Amino acid sequence: MKFAVLGAGMMGCATVYDLAQSKNVKQILVADFNLPRAKAVAEQFGAGKAKAIRADVRDVSALAKFLAGYEAVLNCTQYYWNLQVMKAALAARVHYLDLGGLFYTTRKQLKLNSAFRSIGKLAILGIGSAPGIANVMARFLADQFDRVQSIRVFNGSRDFQSYSDPLAFGFSIATILDELTIPPIHFAKGRFESRERFSGAEPITFPKPIGKLIMRHSIHSEVATLPVNFKSKGIQEVFFKINYDPKLIEVTELLSRIGVLEQKSVAVGGQEVSPRALLEHLLKARPQSDKTPKDIETIRVMVQGSKDGRERTISIDATSRYTKSPSLSAVARDTGYPISVAAQMISAGEITAIGVHAPETAIPPREFLARLHQRGIRISGSGWR
Repeated sequence: MKFAVLGAGMMGCATVYDLAQSKNVKQILVADFNLPRAKAVAEQFGAGKAKAIRADVRDVSALAKFLAGYEAVLNCTQYYWNLQVMKAALAARVHYLDLGGLFYTTRKQLKLNSAFRSIGKLAILGIGSAPGIANVMARFLADQFDRVQSIRVFNGSRDFQSYSDPLAFGFSIATILDELTIPPIHFAKGRFESRERFSGAEPITFPKPIGKLIMRHSIHSEVATLPVNFKSKGIQEVFFKINYDPKLIEVTELLSRIGVLEQKSVAVGGQEVSPRALLEHLLKARPQSDKTPKDIETIRVMVQGSKDGRERTISIDATSRYTKSPSLSAVARDTGYPISVAAQMISAGEITAIGVHAPETAIPPREFLARLHQRGIRISGSGWR
């Protein structure tokens, strides 16, 4: 097996590590715009199997040349580049996987289905934690019903590390800012509807030590595909909710009120400046915290449906913890490992779909979840084991 991993951030680290642990994986390409970063990740996490190159995902033709000869490209870059990387995968005639498109980009990516089918390759959209594990767990539960009324996804986590400010982000700053500012979509009563930011607050109790958290609507890719793929079962509701630090909500609302989150440029001293772009630049330019996360995360999926006329609600959890060796956060592990597992299953012939798919329509649920369980992402709940 030979795989190309794009993006040497936190998720890319976990992906490279998991690939390198497999005896069947012989070669890993780590590609990033920042070559020193790519080299560091290849050396630290690649177990001698990885080599690093500098790559600009905006140059589709050059990227396609890098990808040729590999079995799949595992796209761990910012979701803004998903369509470009998919086009490079098509040109290189390789399988494609990514970590999600935050609803709207996912919808655009689905339109490339016929192109991937024409070359006999598979593209799996959003195979991280949520989207990803969440979608596969939804399939696992929905398969236990004749009819499905609702699928509710909850992403609960706590980080027991102490940080000096509420803007110590655990993954891509751009993605987090998008999740905080783009109005969430809720599939309700069989229709896609926009909701207010941070709306739908409800308490959910997760296994200790996470405990009770307040969950709120957030824009996410699961809501783009689950209602479509379970339409035949009569689905009426799908949502994704996550817990936000109250301090982060407060800061976000303040920044919104004074216009700092606006994308549209404003004139400042004769120059056109996007407030949001400036904020993102300043956040990225800050010295990174030398503290590593001590986080625990649980993805919970609850499905309400009926079997033989009997209605009930069942649920399943996937829980991940940070590790010291290798030094990976829970979020990095449950996001970076699934894309590695899925790529290896494609290469081994255990996933045989072609075209563009969401995880719930391409991946065998029990086999996939069992592999995550073996990696320390603990699966528990209705019908498991």
